[in-house]
Parts: sequence; C-alpha cells; structure tokens
Amino acid sequence: MPVHGPPDDDPIGPYRRLSHSQADMHRRCPRMWYQRYVLGLLGGLPPLFAMGHAVEGALNRVMRDCPALVAFDATSETFDSPLEEVDISGTGNMVVRPSTKTEAIWPALRVMPLPKSSWPKERETMTEWARARADLHFEREWSLARESWEEDPNRVGDWTSFEVARKDESLQMVYAGIEFHLDEVEDCIAAEGGPLFADWRVGNNRPKWPAPDGLPYNHSAPHLCAETEGDITWCEAWEVARPWFCDPDAGLFSLTTVHPEGWLQGEYDLVYRWSGKIRIHDVKASVGTSDFSFSYPEQLATYSYLWWATHQREEVVDELEIWYLGVPIRKKIPLPDEKSLLRLEKRLKPLHERLKLPERHLESNYPGKPAPVREFLPGGVLSDVEPEVGMARCESCEYQFVCSASPQLRELPNGGDRRFAESSSARVNCTAIGDIYPFVTVLGTVREPNMVKQWPSFEKEYLQFFLDMEPGNWLAVVVKKDDPELPSGFEHGAKVRIKRGIIASGWNRELGNHLRLDVSFSGIIELATSPKGGDSTFAELMPHSYNLHATLFNFDHRDNKWGSRLVDSTGTMAFQLWGGEEKSHALLEGYEPQRGDEVVLVGARAKDQYGKVVLEGRVTKTFATRLRPAPEE
Repeated sequence: MPVHGPPDDDPIGPYRRLSHSQADMHRRCPRMWYQRYVLGLLGGLPPLFAMGHAVEGALNRVMRDCPALVAFDATSETFDSPLEEVDISGTGNMVVRPSTKTEAIWPALRVMPLPKSSWPKERETMTEWARARADLHFEREWSLARESWEEDPNRVGDWTSFEVARKDESLQMVYAGIEFHLDEVEDCIAAEGGPLFADWRVGNNRPKWPAPDGLPYNHSAPHLCAETEGDITWCEAWEVARPWFCDPDAGLFSLTTVHPEGWLQGEYDLVYRWSGKIRIHDVKASVGTSDFSFSYPEQLATYSYLWWATHQREEVVDELEIWYLGVPIRKKIPLPDEKSLLRLEKRLKPLHERLKLPERHLESNYPGKPAPVREFLPGGVLSDVEPEVGMARCESCEYQFVCSASPQLRELPNGGDRRFAESSSARVNCTAIGDIYPFVTVLGTVREPNMVKQWPSFEKEYLQFFLDMEPGNWLAVVVKKDDPELPSGFEHGAKVRIKRGIIASGWNRELGNHLRLDVSFSGIIELATSPKGGDSTFAELMPHSYNLHATLFNFDHRDNKWGSRLVDSTGTMAFQLWGGEEKSHALLEGYEPQRGDEVVLVGARAKDQYGKVVLEGRVTKTFATRLRPAPEE
C-alpha cells in the first residue's frame, strides 16, 4: 500500500490536503464548501450516517476473521488487532493504528486452530460461518455507532425510531457484502488461486501493507491453513482473496493514503489484489438513488489517480466498482487511462492551490451556483428524468437558512439591544460579529526579554518582555508562539512595532494589575524607529469584551473545551468555554444549548487562536426561536 498519514488536525484550518469530499462539495456548490470549510458551519448528524459506519465495520471484521482459527460463535473481539499510537506526520498529531512493533501480540499467532474437520469446504458452509460472524460483529458495531452518535453534540433525529426502521435492513447489507466477497473467493478458486497463490502457500512476498488478517505486517511463514500441494481449498481462497481495507480497530483516518506531494488524500474501502491486478471497490450502505451517486464515478477515478500517483506512476488500477449493498448491485465504473488521470490532476491540483490558503477565501470567490440535482434509480443508474436546475439543491442543503445566496435564507440576529432576562429591565448592547476586531498596533522599546513559564499550569514557556511606550507607561507582552519570528536585532533596548496583538488584563504578585499584550499566530513584531498613523497610544489601550446576539449553528466540543459556532447576519465566529464539563455547565447557568437556539453572550473575550479570532465567555439567555428543526429521517 502507499504512504499513509493522519489528516489535518483542524478540519477548517490550513487546507494542506484536498480530500474527495471537499472537492465534491465544491463541485456541488462552491458556497457550500465555503460555509463548511471556511466558516466552520457543520450540519447535523442523523443516525443514517452512523448506520454506514456500522455496516462497513461489521463487514470488514468478517473479512478479517479466519475460518480456520475463529469459530462461528467466538466473541467479536477474538481477532482484534494490537494497536499503537504513531506520529506519522511528524507534527505531534498522534493516531491509533495496528502495531508494527515486533513485540505486538497478533491474534492469528495466539489463537488455537479449529479442528480441520470444521473448516468450511464449500460456499454454503462458508456463508453460514460468515453470517454467524456478521451477526456478532454487527451487534458490536451497531452499539459502537450508537455510542458515537449519542456522544456527538451535533446529532439530530431519534435513534430508537431509526433503529426500529433500519437495523434489520443494515444487517442485510452486511450479508450482501459477504456474498459479494464470496463471489471473489469463488473466482479465486476458479482461477486456481491466481498468480500469487504459489508464493502465498510458502509464505513469500507478503505485501508491505498486507490485508488485515490477524498476522504481523512482517510475517513470513506459511499460513496455518496453507496446504503443501493439491487444489486450492475454500479456507485458502478466503485468505488469498482477502482485499486490503482499513483495519476496523484503527483510529479514524489513521490509514488514509496521501499524495507524495501532500496535496491530496483519500481512504480506499476495498483493494483486491489476488488476481495480480489492482481492483478498487467502494462500499455504499445505500440503494444508490440519491444525488450523491452522480459524484461516485469521480470519487473512484480519484482513487485510481491516487493509487497511480503513490506507486511511482507505474501501477494503473485495473478495475473500479461500487457495491450498493442496499439493492444489492455491483456497478462497474469506467476506468480512466493515464491521459484521463493527468486531466484529473490538472483540475484537482489548481483547486487545492485555490482552497488551501485562508486569506484567499473571500465569499465573493464562492458563488452560490448549485449544480443540477439528478435523479437515480437503484444501483446508481441515472434516470431519464430531467435534472432540477437553478436553486433546487438549496431545498436539501444544510446551509439553506444561513446562506446569503439561498432562497430559503432567514432573517438572522444582528447586534443591537436585546433584553437578556425576562424578569429584568436590564438591556445589553450587542456587537455584530462582522464588527469584532480586537487587534491593536503599538510602538515601544523592548525591556527584559526572557522565556517565562505561563499561568496557570506553569508548564508552557513563552517569550515575555515589557514594552515601554511613553514615560511611565508600559505593557507586559507575551508572545504565544513556540517558535516566534523575531526581527534581527530584537533585544533589550530595541524599538519595535507590534501588529495584531490583543490587549488583556494581567496580574502577578510583583506587578499587581497591569495591561498585557498577547501576541499569537496573527501577530507580527518588527523593528521600527518612528510612529505611524495606525499606532495606538497607551491611553487608547484597554481590554475589550463583547456582547453578542446570535444563532447557535453547531457545536465543537473536544478535550477540555466546550465549543460552538455562532452565526448572525454579518458572519460567523467560534465561541468556547474551557475547564471541562463541570465548569462549562456552571458558566452556562443550567442552560442546555441546542442547535438553532438564539443566544446572547455577555462579556465574551476575544482570542487569537491559530490565526482565527474566537470568543471565550458565557451564555446568559436562550430564546425559544429555532433556526431550523431537526431533519426528518
């Protein structure tokens, strides 16, 4: 398999890589891409998305099991892979994936083989074994999918009613996937194991990225079910025909494939290699009637390009196929030749260049011109119904009520006075999101620069110094960067101009209360000798807090942070509370936020976080108004 690495840590951060989902969203409607990847507005997560993970996870676990080692009724965990945390990208972003350590204990080396008489010897008994495994794996994956959905703060819908309607259908999809894979096993038997079979029997030429099979990456001994002579058996064919897929125990995106130049990434579902050819199959837990089917051929073509690009442009994919498990139908996708792959590269690479730099993302560059909405028959067959054009896509778009180009745009809050307590006559003056600009520029002389451990943990160390501005007036400056860019000649006594810093309140025992200038990712320090018109005087400096009246569009909770994305008629902004669940509940004063709530924030402070302005503060009031109802299943 090609080089693997983790995705970008922040999905709305610096777009170092282009994924197919981003390219597809941009093609369907550029404004949709802008709303998601620039403004950070996330749609709701219905149970339907969790269903797809459960189906694919259960199918992969069945294909990973070995019928000579795993009894039909063995626990689902019998063949789980040993895992390790790996920093693949060298950026400190750890991912969990199957272990490559020599001391790792793999299940196929520790599980006792079953009596040979119980090994499946024809398709009927192999099907019975695989379906029994599917029943156990599916219950496990369904529970994991439900837990994941319930933990997602952006979930919408009702799991119980969804489960009643769709759980059995989902299991049938796993069965359909098993039958498709058994077709491959039967083809492998008909081909007498294919050109790789003789090497497999003696334990030779195991791929660098083997299919998940319960054995170590570097395993070189013959498989325990390998015969020394004679025709290929069903158990042998099951092992030989097994495709590469993402190990179901691996972390999210830990086995994604990355372009050698780093600008494109993707994650294959199934890669069959037993025939000596490369065949990429994509699994869809659906019947294929949605408009998404229009983009699937390009998705498969992108996988074909990615394989070619990560194999020295020498290995061309021989087959592309979609498995629509809800029908079930296997759909062949036209195979791009090298000229087509180059044309795809010529289109996608400039798109990546256009999308990767945040400063280029002006809303006017992403017009609200949706692609036509097409109708498909089961199996992803394009119907002869005329596509819906114009703004038809807006009817199902998750951004329809906040997108300025949408005919469904609703009136959003926009600053101004707003009562924030029903029992009080107090009113609060609010600032529109588009008017929030917390940055200042100051000129002064550097005094006593030093690396200082910072409150509250006193573990993180940053550059800190004083900036003398006017006689008797100074600021404490904290440069919140691990490796700040400082001008040549920066030292005690140097005169500097600091751009895009944020004024805050500081205190310590030696200085008492004082003004502090936080210089973070957007900040610039340069040598300067004379004042300019944009420089602030000391008298103009003061900590600012903001009151907002906005709509709560989505949540972003992670680690020790309660986060959300706010939207008003002038823009969007991130809002967060630090200190864990207990502290956030206290600051929210018992209020349980929901997507679509109108809220008023009082006393929120601005912060420069990874080059973006975010607010920290508290919600003081929620109103009954909802931006949009939870979508129906």
